This record gives sequence, structure tokens and C-alpha cells, in this order.
Amino acid sequence: MQWEPGNQITMAVIETLGDLGCEVIEFSYTAILPAGLDIILARGPLGSLTPVGKQLMSLPLTQRPALALWMCETWPNPILPKWMVTSLGMIRAKMEALAFRQNSQGAWQLDPRLKWLTIKGWRFRNYGELDWLHRQGLLSALGVSSLWYAEYLRAMRFDPLVAPLGIPQGWAANLELKRDIPVLWLGEIGSDRRGRLLDQVRADLGACGIEMLRIDGIENPYMFGAERTVLLNRTQIVLNLMREEWDNNALRLYLAAANRCLVVTEPILAHTTFTPGLHLVEAPVAQIAGKISYYLAHPAERQPIIDRTYQLVMAEYTMEQAVRRILDKVVAAGRASR
Repeated sequence: MQWEPGNQITMAVIETLGDLGCEVIEFSYTAILPAGLDIILARGPLGSLTPVGKQLMSLPLTQRPALALWMCETWPNPILPKWMVTSLGMIRAKMEALAFRQNSQGAWQLDPRLKWLTIKGWRFRNYGELDWLHRQGLLSALGVSSLWYAEYLRAMRFDPLVAPLGIPQGWAANLELKRDIPVLWLGEIGSDRRGRLLDQVRADLGACGIEMLRIDGIENPYMFGAERTVLLNRTQIVLNLMREEWDNNALRLYLAAANRCLVVTEPILAHTTFTPGLHLVEAPVAQIAGKISYYLAHPAERQPIIDRTYQLVMAEYTMEQAVRRILDKVVAAGRASR
């Protein structure tokens, strides 16, 4: 199931499923469920889960496909009390359910008069719809992309499987190019916080005589596929900054490591098994430029960190491993015939 046709990660998941011998049927989250499905795999969510949930509820148990939800998006602020997250999540999920309607052909669409209900609060929607699906008994497997998020959800009485959104085949290569880009920012800005921190780090780097290349869809267009692999093979250090402090940017870390770049990041939660000092360099934002300057000037100290992280990612953080874990969980739950 997909929310954005052509989304690069979704396409990689589809390719991985095919490599594992699965027959894959692509369909939109607003479409009528195709007949004959064994498993619905939803990776995101990048939009509402209401249409698929409503359709599953309308089917007899004997005709209902298993639903595997691979949660790779972000959550409300974890310092909020459980009762507040649960209550606001429930309200936000009800807004989503109120705004979606079936048309005369049976597909789902937003009521234009109620679309405004679905614009804000998507972090609470993520939690609220997950809670709703769980309470309705519609989830056969719940995978999450973060160790820390798994603990967070266990405290909320869910039973998540840790399935990191790893590197697909073809997203990394050793092209042995000259690494002439000292520092790279790769990805959208996404929040006022990240935009402010990017500007701060760039100014600090400029004061050290170091240029940062921003591939952010604003200064320079996004790069994907082989073009992005070439870019990363020309890069020495990839910068990591968060939209919000508790978010999970692990895919950026995996992508950088698999293409043999050093990651320098602000302090992050324990989403992965990466250890600061062993697999990446972690520092307060005010000290990031100094750390980058140091490791650019000391490649012999940079290389062991890069090597350890590359080996870890290629051994433990591949997309095939994650997809296998989720499918195995569904089969173990006895909800799929194949």
C-alpha cells in the first residue's frame, strides 16, 4: 500500500519483496482493496490509515488479509504524558475518520469541506490511528524503525518488532572517487528548528573556512539513485541534524555509512546500535563545526570510524533483513497463507 506513487523508499520495499519471492500488488491508500491479498504491508505512514482500516473492518475474518504496519515516521514529543498522547491521538484519528468518505465507486476520498481537519497534527494522527488499529484487532504485525521508539511503544502496551529501515541493494557503492566535498547536508529542511541549526552550523563552518554543500530542494535540487551515490562518494562528512530532538534520522546515517562517509551529528536518542565515538561523531550543535574541522584535518582518525560503521550497516541494517523480519512476524501470527 502506498501514499506517494514513485516514492523512492516505497519502490525499494517493493523491489525487496519481489527479490524475496513475493507477488506484489501496488495500490493507493484510498483505493478499494484488491481481491486475493494475503498481506497488506504499509510503510510510513505518509498519510491516513483510515481507508484501509475501515475496509478491513467491513470484511469477514476469513476474508481479511493480514495488516503489517511498518512505522517509520515520527511521534509526538515523548515528554508528553501518556494520557495526553492517547487522548489527542484519539481525537486526531476521529478527525481523519470523519473527513474520509467513500465515493460512488467505492474508493475513498477526503470530503473537501472537512479537509482542514487533516492538515495539522500528523504526529498525533500517527499514534492515534495506530492505537485505533490495535484496539480493533486489525494489526498482525507492527514493525518500528527505531530501538528507542520500540521501547516507547512497549511502555504504551504495544508489542513492536524492531525493523530498521535499512539500505536497499543499489543505494551504495565504492566508486573510489576523489572526495572533494568536505561537508554535505542531504535532505529537506522540514522544520524551523532544523533550518535554524543548519544556518548556525554553516556560519560556524564558514568561520573555519569550510564550505557546506546543501542538497535540500531549495539551494540545490534533491538527488536520488546513481546521482546520489556519486555525490556521497565525493563526500567526506555528512551532517545530521534533527527536525525535532526525538526524531529518528537513521536512514541518513545508514546511507552515509554505506557510502563510506563519516557522520557528524547533534546528540540523538538511541534509535540504532551506533555508538558515539565508535560509529559516528556526536557533539552539541555549538561544537559541531570544531569537530568537523578536526576530522577533516585528521583523516587517519576518521577512517577507522568509517570502516566500523560501514561493516555494521552492511551486516545489520539492510532492507532485506527488515522486510524478512516483518513477513516472518506475520507468518508466525498465523494470519497469512504465504
